[in-house]
Amino acid sequence: MKTGSDPSVTTIGEEFAVAMQAWEDGDLAEAQRLGRRLAARRPDFGGAHYLLGLIAQQQGLGRKAVDHLSRAVAADPRQPVPRLALGQTLEAQGQRDAAILQYRTVLEMAPTHAEAHARLGELLGQSGQRDAAIDHCRRAIAANPRHAVALCCLGSLLHENGQSEEAAGFLVRALELRPNWATALYNYGLVLVACGHLHAALTILSGAAELRPNHAATAAALAGALRRLNRLDDARAEAERATRLAAQESGGWLELGLIRAAQGRQEGAAAAFERVVAIRPDLVQGHWCLAESCRVLGQTERAAEHYGLCLRLDPSDRIGAALGLAQVGAAAPPERAPDAYVRQLFDDYANHFDSALVDGLGYCGPEQMGEVLSRVLDRHNGLAVLDAGCGTGLAAPVLRPLAAWLDGLDISPAMIERAERRGLYDRLEVGELIAGLSARPGCYDVVVAADVLVYFGNLAPLLTAAALALKPGGMFACTLERCDEADYRLGNGNRYAHSAAYIEAQAAAAGFAVALLEPAVSRREAGADVPGWVAALRLRT
Repeated sequence: MKTGSDPSVTTIGEEFAVAMQAWEDGDLAEAQRLGRRLAARRPDFGGAHYLLGLIAQQQGLGRKAVDHLSRAVAADPRQPVPRLALGQTLEAQGQRDAAILQYRTVLEMAPTHAEAHARLGELLGQSGQRDAAIDHCRRAIAANPRHAVALCCLGSLLHENGQSEEAAGFLVRALELRPNWATALYNYGLVLVACGHLHAALTILSGAAELRPNHAATAAALAGALRRLNRLDDARAEAERATRLAAQESGGWLELGLIRAAQGRQEGAAAAFERVVAIRPDLVQGHWCLAESCRVLGQTERAAEHYGLCLRLDPSDRIGAALGLAQVGAAAPPERAPDAYVRQLFDDYANHFDSALVDGLGYCGPEQMGEVLSRVLDRHNGLAVLDAGCGTGLAAPVLRPLAAWLDGLDISPAMIERAERRGLYDRLEVGELIAGLSARPGCYDVVVAADVLVYFGNLAPLLTAAALALKPGGMFACTLERCDEADYRLGNGNRYAHSAAYIEAQAAAAGFAVALLEPAVSRREAGADVPGWVAALRLRT
């Protein structure tokens, strides 16, 4: 005898409990039969429509599920359970805004509802409301620290927000709960790439690809990890696989273009980037990559067109398109690199800055600054010192012995976060250099700017601000790149080089005397020394 025919079951509540038990036991037919009987017996009973909505949802009958769940909500508007189910069904139907409304209503009734916060966080993230999405995911985790979806979503959102190291912790927690979850493995792989942990990323992304062999984005991410490891043939194979899996997704084509460019196949790279901008005409990176390939191919007009599109799509110029326009002769070089470009460059670079700069490029600017200061300073302790453009704090070990007070200033939040970990600064601040110097009148005995002036062509505003920040007789020490044929020029790497005569003239105009200006090499590029200067300028009393 079926449970539903038990004559001892007489009340609506008892019959509903039996029906829900059938549903939970997987007896879909019995649950549906009992649900329909309940709805016929009591058309205004929301529980019957809730159950029938769940069944319709499982059967893939989205519209029918929405209808039943909407009736369940109407029967008891203050009940969060059917409303949450309605939101999930609307979400599955692609009705994102309607689903968001339901989740928000659930939270009005139950402010700590973990699932509603998690779902709302994911949907807000998809709609570009990243800060609000992060907040809801954090609330979901506060309510339920083992909510795997919220942990994964928060990790992905933080990575998109440039907080990749924090993101890693949440994704590890998600994977501890669900070790073979392809989505979390994919997101964690992206984070590991961003943090420079390429071999670990390759392992994680390979696992994600095994779980989802037909997922194009995973293949593209795997190609990116292989490219960064210089395994270019393997990378190309993965990128080509990504384009076969999803020819209308831009990620695989973008990776394929970058790999072809790394292999010196610029025409093939340009063709891949053409596909990217055709698929995603709003993607700044696609236009910039195409412009760069066209520049290498000597197609300057075409390059200028796409640099111009970058600027129209992103007027703040995080990608440095204004510098690209100057490189192809379509515009005069700007007097300095765009702030947004420098900030983005170093935010992206922060996680592997030290190893890339010191190990990869032989960078020795901090040591040069220490040697210069030992020669020009009258005293070597008890000073107020500013590390201007401090980056990750590479110069801090050199400057700390000189300083009674050591400040650091950098335009990149990610760099400042890394510098804080050294524990050597008395104060660190995110800020643009000229504004930061101007806001500190007469504060410092020494201002140091190692590998910073390469992002400024016209030095007059910077030197004027440095003079304002120094005490009378104070010292401004810096490294620069060298040119001999002009006051300054923009080099191929989008870094400015300056002549000795120009440095001396601008120093004098700002009130400095040149205490030292000598040729030096503070870094290498493509295996060759980059000619430069070290300078120490003393503010006249």
